[in-house]
Amino acid sequence: MQSDITGSAMYDHRYTPTFKDCVERYQNRSEVLAALSQTLTELAMQPFGNPRLQTHAVKKAQQDTFTSYVTNQGHRLIWRRVGNVIVLLLFGEHDAVYRRAERLRLEIDDTQNVLRVIDEDPETGQQVPYTQRRADEGRLFMAWNDAELAAFGFAPQEIKVLRRLNVDTDLTSLDSHMRPDAWQMAMNLAMYGDTNGETPSPVVDEEPALVAGPPAPVDERLVDALSTPKTSPEFVPVPADRLADWLAKPIEDWMVYLDPAQQDLVERTYSGPARIRGAAGTGKTVVALHRARALARLGKRVLVTTYVRNLPEVYQQIFARFAKPERDLVEFANVHRWALQYLHRHGKPIRVDQQAANNAWRAAHSRVVTAASPLKRAGLSSAYLREEVDWVIRGRALLDLDSYLALERNGRGTPLSRELRTDVWRLADEYASELANRGAADFTDVLLKAHEVARCNPSEYDAVIIDEAQDLTDAALRLLYALVGDRPNGLLLVGDGQQSIYPGGFNLSAVGVQVRGRSHVLTHNYRNTRQVYEAAQALMAGHRFDDGGERPETGLRSVVLSRTGAPPVLSANASAEEHDLALAEAVESAIGEGTGIGDLAVLVPTHALAQHYTDLIDSLGLPAQRLEDYEGTPTTLVKVGTYQRAKGLEFKRIFLPRLDADGLRERPGRGEDAESHAERTALLRRQLFVAMTRARDGLWLGWVGAPSSLLPPSLTGSSTKLSRER
Repeated sequence: MQSDITGSAMYDHRYTPTFKDCVERYQNRSEVLAALSQTLTELAMQPFGNPRLQTHAVKKAQQDTFTSYVTNQGHRLIWRRVGNVIVLLLFGEHDAVYRRAERLRLEIDDTQNVLRVIDEDPETGQQVPYTQRRADEGRLFMAWNDAELAAFGFAPQEIKVLRRLNVDTDLTSLDSHMRPDAWQMAMNLAMYGDTNGETPSPVVDEEPALVAGPPAPVDERLVDALSTPKTSPEFVPVPADRLADWLAKPIEDWMVYLDPAQQDLVERTYSGPARIRGAAGTGKTVVALHRARALARLGKRVLVTTYVRNLPEVYQQIFARFAKPERDLVEFANVHRWALQYLHRHGKPIRVDQQAANNAWRAAHSRVVTAASPLKRAGLSSAYLREEVDWVIRGRALLDLDSYLALERNGRGTPLSRELRTDVWRLADEYASELANRGAADFTDVLLKAHEVARCNPSEYDAVIIDEAQDLTDAALRLLYALVGDRPNGLLLVGDGQQSIYPGGFNLSAVGVQVRGRSHVLTHNYRNTRQVYEAAQALMAGHRFDDGGERPETGLRSVVLSRTGAPPVLSANASAEEHDLALAEAVESAIGEGTGIGDLAVLVPTHALAQHYTDLIDSLGLPAQRLEDYEGTPTTLVKVGTYQRAKGLEFKRIFLPRLDADGLRERPGRGEDAESHAERTALLRRQLFVAMTRARDGLWLGWVGAPSSLLPPSLTGSSTKLSRER
């Protein structure tokens, strides 16, 4: 118990699962949360006889249940006093929160002497633990039981849909999936507590009298049960001076949890370029974001960049929530988009015309790769050759054929003889000529031109932080290095070569970046359960990878894992229809077990499959969102996207459908030689590894017929769990 400067007692708070779920509905309404925070502070100092709170007993609720005024828009806080502790139960609109308070109880489980929050089952009316009810349904319409929703005019199937919704945005996304009048009625009920869309005026003369002083002493059994260790996880203590911080954090903020052991990396002074690497889930991006804030607090101008197009917007949203004062000094941008803007600012604009670039490539390829060409005889596809030109020759800014002939092509598994390399160099020359003749440019041109400008102009930044650095080309790395050079605390590279999902790669020494003595390897996995991570690691066992150093790294990593969970669910299916039904059942089951809809993601290898499963999720009556539209703000939409789009993101549960040869397109393509196929397969394996390690708590793997050869026997052997009984 605390005391204020006058010596009068202050109350501690404990929040319950019911209160936490109520508050999450208001995570995007800062004015309401600010008012609630002020109310909680008042409550800690003077819960009774306080004119700002207007505390009174809740009629029809369990004895010693009280309500306090929060805002002039009808919001009320419901709580219980247990000794010198205020147990926060509910928060929301006047009528709805009173209705729930009448059904909510605090009871002692005599078998364990622990305190439980008891709620009413909406279908049977029986009293059940709230944690049990919470696992079975969403929270948005918990104030009404099934009979009351039916009396409003909702059909049985509509009630089932409403029962799994958690927040208002869950409902708004269903506007095209429900009867228009039912959807509008549900919106009115959720927003106003009234199906007509009007905020009912509280009937003042029906409210109990204000409570001027503390009521009679509470049952000491409640006090004893509240202090029992088994009770504590459900009744979380929150100091009054920390409530504002807690209320402001939406559920996604666990993604930027910084372990105190990593604080030194955030605050350390580096004498030159530095590097942080480590296995998936070890908090590399978290350190990078906190490092950006630490530098901004010193008045430094920071650029945070990455190759992946959708990540900067996600990082910007997350950063703005936990580092608002510093956000104006930190810029987030995809490296190519930033380079285009950089050229424009310096009066050197360049226009990328991808269609013209494609036409230039086809023209160059048709002239060089003729029937008599060694490249044609070697069976190298046009797509593979273009990657070689874009990522290796142009991407590494090679100046002459001799440099290419001497190059160790890190990240490329197909060996090229001197004869083949000579022909590839000729193809690169023809492509450059075609681009010039057409007045066209591609994205590699943008990087090369921006590098020339950066070398001749003062830097606009004090620090550059590169996330997912393993996906950059030499050209991109040279450009970013040119912005800050070797200045102290200037360049920080963050990444993991095992998660490289693009061809090519870079060598730090070749670019001139020296990180000796300033390189750190993170080994504690904070994200995945042991079961999820070991399944993903089994995929990579025996497969070495390039991490930008002088020699390849081993496939298996030494990683510390603290969390455990359920093993991955493996679903073998005889047909595509059976497979998709199994996936639908798995998604529904995850929601039924209490995982939020917005914490689920379906990841696939191709855009075609992404569209297919977006349509499937929609057909279930669940809102879906493509990953290219996800910007890092909390949503209540199932995420669907490709492995590449999932890079750098995290979700509680991941579903990976069509892990078979057809779904992954792992068979050799027409004219594809064995070595090129092996290189493509290695890249696909890393992409799948990235997808698997996005899962924080659970993983579902499904396939049609035989599983992909990429999946090791340890995953697909006798332990396989069939999706349906046969």
